[in-house]
Amino acid sequence: MVKKEKSSAFIRFFIVLWLLCIVAFTGSIGFATNWFKGTVQDTPFGNSTPFLIIMLTSMGLGIIAFCIFVLMISIKLVKGDKSKKEIRNKKSNFFGSIFKLIFNLAFFPLILIYRSSGLKELKERTKVERFKLSFLKPKNIKQIITRIFSSLAVIGIILPVWVLGYFLVFELTKDGLGYSPEIITVSGTGSMSPTFPKGQGKTPEEQSKEIVDSPGMFRYPNGLVLFGNRYFNHELSRGDIVVLLNDKTKELTEKLYGRPSGWVKRVVGMPGDTIELKNGIVYLNDQPQKEPYTAQAHSTFGESYLKECQKVTVPDDSVFVMGDNRKGSGDSREIGFININDINHVLPLEKQKGVLDKNWRDASLDLEESSKIKIDKQKYLDLLNEKRAEAKVKALKYQPKLEDSASRRGEVMLEFDDFSYEATRSGYPMTKAMRDAKYSNTTYGEALNIGYYEAEELIENQFEFPDTKKFLLDKNYQEVGISEVEGMLNGCPSQVIVLHFAGYVPPNYSKEVVDSWVASLNRLKEIRPSWENIRSYSSTYENNKKDADRLIEIMNIRIGRMEKIVSKMQSNQWLSAEENRWIDEDQALYNEQEVIAKRLNDQTWR
Repeated sequence: MVKKEKSSAFIRFFIVLWLLCIVAFTGSIGFATNWFKGTVQDTPFGNSTPFLIIMLTSMGLGIIAFCIFVLMISIKLVKGDKSKKEIRNKKSNFFGSIFKLIFNLAFFPLILIYRSSGLKELKERTKVERFKLSFLKPKNIKQIITRIFSSLAVIGIILPVWVLGYFLVFELTKDGLGYSPEIITVSGTGSMSPTFPKGQGKTPEEQSKEIVDSPGMFRYPNGLVLFGNRYFNHELSRGDIVVLLNDKTKELTEKLYGRPSGWVKRVVGMPGDTIELKNGIVYLNDQPQKEPYTAQAHSTFGESYLKECQKVTVPDDSVFVMGDNRKGSGDSREIGFININDINHVLPLEKQKGVLDKNWRDASLDLEESSKIKIDKQKYLDLLNEKRAEAKVKALKYQPKLEDSASRRGEVMLEFDDFSYEATRSGYPMTKAMRDAKYSNTTYGEALNIGYYEAEELIENQFEFPDTKKFLLDKNYQEVGISEVEGMLNGCPSQVIVLHFAGYVPPNYSKEVVDSWVASLNRLKEIRPSWENIRSYSSTYENNKKDADRLIEIMNIRIGRMEKIVSKMQSNQWLSAEENRWIDEDQALYNEQEVIAKRLNDQTWR
């Protein structure tokens, strides 16, 4: 009896201590926030050391007191429920007592309600005497008040604490297993468009600093590890969006965006899968895929690692990933397979539906020829001229003859697999293509893209690269021609878009060069009459006729050529190929003229 009274006194002590801690904690917070009208930073007490001491002490003591009195009540309940038979059989009852204690702790508020409301007593009396309505009648007012207040205390205070505890345990367990979504910020580079939108920045660096979405993704790997095995974890599958980080991604992102970071990509191939890219379509295990999450149909083309119509098999412990914006994504096509250990977060495909699929497209006709993208040439020209206007560069005009030369070049590129400007394998550069198209100009250049593009995405793709952007905004170009050429590339269906640019740039000869040619022409004109006069010396002329006639012929040739060259230079016109050849030949003619002149000057003319 004395032990029971002592234990009850201990329980009451810790209950009172717990309640006092609640009052102290709540009161300190209220006083520090001007009774919840502001924040702790708004009051002197909230910024003081005593506030921190009172708050932390009351919180710590309250938690300890709560845990102790709950444990003591649970132990008391277990002891009170033991039968005489259980008391005698101490050994076998040990594990039963532990189980009951755990059960009581797990359902502590419900057990208290069960006991304080009189339901336990009702159950025991019903077992002995069968149920009677009189059992529900309280013995006295004190019992009524006790039952009501004890039940309300449990329901109003202990039950919410217990529910909150269960919630915290559930959340901590879920977090520990990796099932709590973690916010992952996605930058606006556009590699996962349309699933995640592209940023509004004008440069890749600006776009990489924009946050366009913050999806909740799960840690990977997740689940529970027991004895070296993982349980309840998410198994990667095709269509999952993953976050990955390795040395290659750091290198590429630092080069492109100025700072290293990871990638957000979609899993396309799992270990053992074969991947092939053909005609802008992904072939998975030899089956063409309809991919609604991609930006465009027929938009998946090869890169440095995986080229068109090359088949690769995904090795063990690796995956093949790609961005949804296939024409604007660095991925496995460029750097190869991704080791699964490089993946740190995952968003399963089933979790994307109803949330991220709102921007996906209907892919039912993706495998049809009609779904191939065609470029609107006029729209492309309008967009390019808008860019040139922003750069304060003169607009381009469309030139059908340049379209013809671009088409000729495209056919040769596909035939010889030679996309070099110098045409090292085909021997058919832009200059020959323009000549065959009956077009010529003083300055010209060529740009090309492999694949199918709409006008907007072709412009967007080209202006992402500084060298291409500089080329397209070159002020020396005045005309452009565009050609889409389909054909077979190493036995693989492909398309190349070739753009030919050309323009006229005045030569702007220097004054010294023009004056030099004018002086040479005038000098020849001055001395020519005196040499033509040698024909009047009949005797000597007949003996040197061949040299004399050749000398006069050279002078006439040089004067005729110089007059045309000087005329074009003074008009600031480009010399023709023939006129440039005359310049190259003039020195030899001059040397021959000087030799003959010396020989004739040594003669005595009569």
